[in-house]
Amino acid sequence: MQSDHSLPDELIFEILTPALKVSEETFSTPLLYNVVVVRSKAQAKALSIALSGNKQLGLFIKKLRVEGGFGTPMHAVLKCSPNISDLFLSFDIFSSDNTSGLCKGLPLINPTRLIIWTSSHKTLENKMLLQLLQSLSDAIAKWIIWCEPTSLLRIFDCPFASNGRLAQKLVPPIVKAKRLDTLTIQSAHCISWAYSQFKDCPLKAIHIRRPVSMFLTHRCMPVLIQSLAHRDFWDVPAEPPELPLITPSLDLSFVPLDTAPSAVKNHIWTRVIEFAMLLAADHSRTPYGDKVAPRLGLLLVSKLFYDDLSFIKHIAFRVPAQINKFAHILSQSPVIAQYVRSINLGTAIYFYGSDIVQDDSSSLTSILSQVSALVWFGDVASGYTPSIFWDAFAAMAKCSGRTLRECSVSIRTAEGIHSATIFDDMTALRVLHWYSRLIYTDIGSADVEGLTSIRRVKFSDDHSSTKDFLVMHGSKLTELELPIPHLDRLRPTKIFDLCSNLNSITFFADDSADNPPSVQDLYSAQIAHPLVKITFNMFWYKEKKQVISAGTLSFRNLNPNVPQPARPTCSWPTNEREIAKSLLVRWSEFLRPRGIALTNKTGLKWRPRLKVK
Repeated sequence: MQSDHSLPDELIFEILTPALKVSEETFSTPLLYNVVVVRSKAQAKALSIALSGNKQLGLFIKKLRVEGGFGTPMHAVLKCSPNISDLFLSFDIFSSDNTSGLCKGLPLINPTRLIIWTSSHKTLENKMLLQLLQSLSDAIAKWIIWCEPTSLLRIFDCPFASNGRLAQKLVPPIVKAKRLDTLTIQSAHCISWAYSQFKDCPLKAIHIRRPVSMFLTHRCMPVLIQSLAHRDFWDVPAEPPELPLITPSLDLSFVPLDTAPSAVKNHIWTRVIEFAMLLAADHSRTPYGDKVAPRLGLLLVSKLFYDDLSFIKHIAFRVPAQINKFAHILSQSPVIAQYVRSINLGTAIYFYGSDIVQDDSSSLTSILSQVSALVWFGDVASGYTPSIFWDAFAAMAKCSGRTLRECSVSIRTAEGIHSATIFDDMTALRVLHWYSRLIYTDIGSADVEGLTSIRRVKFSDDHSSTKDFLVMHGSKLTELELPIPHLDRLRPTKIFDLCSNLNSITFFADDSADNPPSVQDLYSAQIAHPLVKITFNMFWYKEKKQVISAGTLSFRNLNPNVPQPARPTCSWPTNEREIAKSLLVRWSEFLRPRGIALTNKTGLKWRPRLKVK
């Protein structure tokens, strides 16, 4: 007799539950029929057909998320799903939506948890929303009468912060039931209002979605806690536990690493000091002085620690006064200048640039004329570009030009004409963010035709010599960032003809008036262009018809070898109304049949939604 190797359903359920579990933060993805999310009319219609065709399917639905009205199909969905325990309703209902199906179906279910959500800064009030609100209020009253006490609405996620029209309609029937034991609010600022509204309910827990500030925790919260009947259930952030003391050594004469080679010992203790003083391992995470200063006492532990200068390897200035102080330190101990590897002037100069006086500039020039092993200057990663005077830059180029690899700097306007030969000293430079309107002399043909290793270039909005530069260096480039208005300066020459080896190109514009590139701009005479990605960093606040048309025509002429042509600075729309209006969604669906994927700023591709025929 053949043995039965099948597992019991109960065991399979326990095995699959952890893998299919949906956390509260990600309650937005359908998993079989246990969790269902409806985001469009087409999805609502398809779901209603499936549930009407098989009555057993609706019995499995426990959590239902509805992000709109979606018409009469929602009545069939709710009618076929009597076991719904968690109901999510969006109050972002527009006048064009149809909530009749929801209104008819709400009395047919019996949820224990109700989540109301709205994303609009201004609360919408129209006929469809008010109709849904009235039906929901009536349904809550019926749940109170018809349902068993154990099945009544007990958990409410409240989006309101005051007694607005919507709150006055929805809160009273919930309070009247006196069954609510868990309340979720959006922030601590509305907790007094929430408690005054729901104080007649047997609340056991109040959850706050946004982090609670220390001010509210220590000043406002104790007053409120005293007024709460259920203080034991109040979730107050716990104080961090004190770290245990290190057990003292049994041998007081023991010296760690005493017999190790000097180089090994110094390297290990340097890493220990960096960890103990919260020092950054590289220039990209440099802490400011006010975070390091309290730990300088660790250097007094031993002479070995005192002689270690790791704490000055990466310097970050917060305010100009710190520049003067460090210049004074170097004047007293010039030897420490050789240990400095990076200087971050981001906030010290970027925010206070207009207040820098001549003394501050002299101090910076003095510092840059002594740090002979500087590798990074500015803050290339964060985008902050320190604005300094020409003398300071010249001092840095002369002193550390042989070691400087990355530099982000904006040169302040200065009188006169300056020599470009200063760049000859910067032999190790690999990344340069340069912002300057200075005029240079001593630029020969050899200098202009140089830059043999250049591969990546980004032009600023007001650069005037784009075409001359690309004519000479365009064929070397593999990555290019270019403002859209610069395409006009290249005509009649095409950008892809000038830059025949581009793998990636980025078009950007800060002005919403800038349209996408025209059909002619994206034309290339090359049959097999190596381009694989086009990025659009743009802000189109108004998606006009002419913009949509121009973009569609431009994409129509893209080289077929481009598998990922665009990465716009946007997020994909999630509700039906935004999807219908989105210019980027139209482009994505236009390009998809050609095997070209449009992605958003995180690299996520657009997935077409189900449509009603």
